[in-house]
Amino acid sequence: MSTDNSGKCPPQFVFELLVAQAARLFLQEHESAEDIVAHLAVDFGELYDIEYLREDMLQGMERILVFIDSVKISDVDLMLLSFIWFTANYESLTIKRKKKTLFGSPLKGKPREPTRVLETAHAFKTYAYAVGSAKAAVKPEDWEPDDEVEFAPVFELLFPKPDEEEEEIKVR
Repeated sequence: MSTDNSGKCPPQFVFELLVAQAARLFLQEHESAEDIVAHLAVDFGELYDIEYLREDMLQGMERILVFIDSVKISDVDLMLLSFIWFTANYESLTIKRKKKTLFGSPLKGKPREPTRVLETAHAFKTYAYAVGSAKAAVKPEDWEPDDEVEFAPVFELLFPKPDEEEEEIKVR
């Protein structure tokens, strides 16, 4: 881990993006939760201090998955992907995220918040209930993670492009 990142944890909204994507990957049964979180933590080690990231992400995933299991959501993957879109574009149900700040970057590391797991679970629950009551929108059909150019460093790590060799094998 670089000393430049020491003590610089992801901002809350980036942490929420990480947890939601980890939950998506887990539900798609790619790998175990621990493997998914470890892989994401290593990838984000270039941007942030990842000392507590793994354990916090696992706890966040657990809280989100328990909530998902307790309610009826017809398309869980769509809900999680919509939450990622919403989190990248809105600060709250009614306030759009200011992506281009006057000074600095919204992706700049911050001190670790001890309540980030609870805040993530609360944000997901709030969003899910808001979607259920038609107070919040799901992601637009034409939205792709590549559309988030302001947050490209994060989205490129969350949604890596398949290698060209893998794509050739799939085409055959």
